[in-house]
Amino acid sequence: MAWSSAGLVGAGPWAELAVVPALAASPGTRLAKVWARRHDRAEELARPLGAEVVDTAEEAMDGVDAIAFCVPPDVQAALLPAALATGAALLLEKPVARTVAQAEVLHDARVPVRVHYARLLDVHLSAWLDDAAARGWDHAEVVLTNGATLGDDPFGRSPWRREQLGALWDLGPHALAWLHVVLGPSTSVTASLDGSDVVLETVHDAGVRARSVVSVASSPPRESFVLHARGGKEHPAPVHRQSGADTYAALLESEVVDTSSPSWRAVADPFFSTALVATLAEAAAQLEGCVLPASHRSASAYPSTPRPATTPVATGET
Repeated sequence: MAWSSAGLVGAGPWAELAVVPALAASPGTRLAKVWARRHDRAEELARPLGAEVVDTAEEAMDGVDAIAFCVPPDVQAALLPAALATGAALLLEKPVARTVAQAEVLHDARVPVRVHYARLLDVHLSAWLDDAAARGWDHAEVVLTNGATLGDDPFGRSPWRREQLGALWDLGPHALAWLHVVLGPSTSVTASLDGSDVVLETVHDAGVRARSVVSVASSPPRESFVLHARGGKEHPAPVHRQSGADTYAALLESEVVDTSSPSWRAVADPFFSTALVATLAEAAAQLEGCVLPASHRSASAYPSTPRPATTPVATGET
């Protein structure tokens, strides 16, 4: 079941490549309003679908069943209180915010909150992740890099992605979402820089360790998620990927969530998103030479839906 009308806040490249095509193809959700900092960009996206271009983000959020956000994390976070007050469902981008305090406003939401974790919504990956979440692992490795900031990539033009820690906030949520679904929330993180790479060493439930490498200034692009069983057997994630429009289409149909799926529970769980923000914020603080208050350091302070007991993977099991 989909929401009948949507207001779009933001008209950047992700709105053009994923959100608007998904709305155009949706049999149940109509794009009703569009707001963007640039009026001409809002017009380009709104006109083909007969949507109204409005002058403020608040107007785009008023009188619709769902609000789709395609703005930088800081802007999205600043708009959350006003969005929650409308009573509309929230379709958010990752990360939901850059601070724990900003993310926590979603905890008492009385409206559906969905976050577009594309790799959790991907049909090629979600079943694999759900199966992996029921098993026990020794350690994990994630590599997620691209060259968005090297050339004239439209995503690389975004100022927040071009910051020194742009990769942490852009790709870090993808890597951590994988790990938190399969291994549980991280209990600690150690962050470092290796050239253009951001390296995250995390410890998860039962002491399982993971290493993630993310970059938006690396060519050629690399993407892998490998789980290691006790004994050394590797269990790599599928390499096939759906388009952003396809995964966003799944988000539009998520009014009712399959609670038996750890991946889908994560998409609909504000505490899961806060746990990711807590880990990212601690990593950012380390890389910027700051120290967060102890209460904000551990993602495990924001437990999501309890995970089922896991079954250790024996050597040779795939």
